[in-house]
Amino acid sequence: MAQKISFLNIKGGVGKTSLLVNMGACLAYMGRRVLIVDFDAQSNASIWLMRLDRWNTLNREPEKFVLNLFKDPSSKMEACIQKSPIRDTDGDEMLPRLDLAPASFTLMDLEHEVNQPADKPFYRRFFEALSEIEDNYDFILFDCPPNFFYTTQCALFASDHVLVPSNPDALSIIGFHLLVDKLAQFRKSTAAHREAAKAPAPEIIGIALNAVKPGTKIHVPLERFNAQIDRFKAQGKVSNKTHIYPDLIRHSVTVGRAVMLGVPTVLMSKQDASINLAEDYIKLTKHMLEQLGDAEPEDTKDDA
Repeated sequence: MAQKISFLNIKGGVGKTSLLVNMGACLAYMGRRVLIVDFDAQSNASIWLMRLDRWNTLNREPEKFVLNLFKDPSSKMEACIQKSPIRDTDGDEMLPRLDLAPASFTLMDLEHEVNQPADKPFYRRFFEALSEIEDNYDFILFDCPPNFFYTTQCALFASDHVLVPSNPDALSIIGFHLLVDKLAQFRKSTAAHREAAKAPAPEIIGIALNAVKPGTKIHVPLERFNAQIDRFKAQGKVSNKTHIYPDLIRHSVTVGRAVMLGVPTVLMSKQDASINLAEDYIKLTKHMLEQLGDAEPEDTKDDA
């Protein structure tokens, strides 16, 4: 069964999508079967992985987007999965183990334009749809918007874990506090559905410091994050395994180039990529795998 992880922070602008795309690519590069579910109506992960031209073309077929799961009760999760979306200029697969359930801008319609059945909330509908295909993957990663609206609820109800992308600043610390409180409320409000569906109770596994600029003094933010974590542990709001990952992701213009090229950093050519940045993502991904009790990653570069 897949490990399901929501990438979520109530504060926007922390580089959530870049962290998810690159960690998902690292997992696939290491031999894991990965599905990225884009639950953010901005569709940044989808446009990045498919490139704008193919994403635009797919918009002519709305049944192939995540939103259709909620508009058409008979639709299947498999119908909105794009197999191996990362392609080279010849259209050949570059990372066969990574798939995508894409979003379009119309995903925002879920909040006001789609009726939610009284007996089956959207998160329950999505959980059931996902359960039909989740055994095809080792990891399912959810790109969540910075809020607790319907799409985030769907991701959290299906997730085992929450990874919190953050910057080393005061606003990220406030966002983390809000996230912990909102997550506790969500677990409580969905307890009956969770028990009936045998759904997991998502736990925060860690905070990943992302886009850290050279010279940034992170000592004070780290102290404040750790103080919050210790307090939340004492209150039973986070698990004992919640921590700040020691592997910082450095700020780099390479991420912007990767988006333009439609590839994650681990697949960029040496002349285009910051090798150090790719190594940052690999180290963080390995740390997460160790934390989750996964086997030692294998180097599968040659057959990826």
